[in-house]
Amino acid sequence: MKKKQTVRDVIYVSGRDFASKCFFSYGIEFHELMSCVEHRPENLILLKHNFDNAQLNLASRFEYVTSLEIDELIADDVYGYGDFCWVDFNKVDDLDNLNSFQIAELLYFGHLAKNLQVIPKQRFAYYAHDDGWFNKLYVSELVDYEVMLARVITLKLKNFSRKLITPLPNVISKILLEATKEGLFIDFSKLEKTKFEIRIPITAVGHYMDMDAVYNLKDEITDYKIWLVHRNREWRLINEEKDID
Repeated sequence: MKKKQTVRDVIYVSGRDFASKCFFSYGIEFHELMSCVEHRPENLILLKHNFDNAQLNLASRFEYVTSLEIDELIADDVYGYGDFCWVDFNKVDDLDNLNSFQIAELLYFGHLAKNLQVIPKQRFAYYAHDDGWFNKLYVSELVDYEVMLARVITLKLKNFSRKLITPLPNVISKILLEATKEGLFIDFSKLEKTKFEIRIPITAVGHYMDMDAVYNLKDEITDYKIWLVHRNREWRLINEEKDID
């Protein structure tokens, strides 16, 4: 079932398991992630889902989608699935060659959103509840998360400001990725817009698993010291009116 794609007005990312290349987030929906990753994955093992058009691999008994179904999956009512879990893989033949330990690892991840040892994935192992409300994402390379996060920020800002927004420079995207170690909170509901400038408040809030508490921070935080600023098609990161980029 198709649904109207939503745009949540907060991004929260906890990199408390940064060394394990694992991130917890609120505010990044499946369609946003798939629009913003570098080289979108096209083959997904669906471990938890309600997608009607998945295929079945007889060797592993896992359901999956390829490039033929991926656009339909992205447009589907992923929020309505409740839990949604997948890992990406390179080619369909890979599913025939999964050994018993890899199958057990995938089943464990789909059941508990944890790894036993190493999740057999190409780049991403994804677990979400209520699409965008809670997400846990393992990545093979940190740069994949860095690029995706920077592009999601830009995408949201375009949606909220209705202005042409240039990409975030690498120097700022790296700072933001590093900031996830302290619990990065970006509040688009409090963005400030003039004819020449857009300012988005950001701060560190620590590490949460309760995303209801994260959402409530919108009302609890009133004094921001750090701002992402887009002016004249350029970005700056400002701390109390002093550039830190």
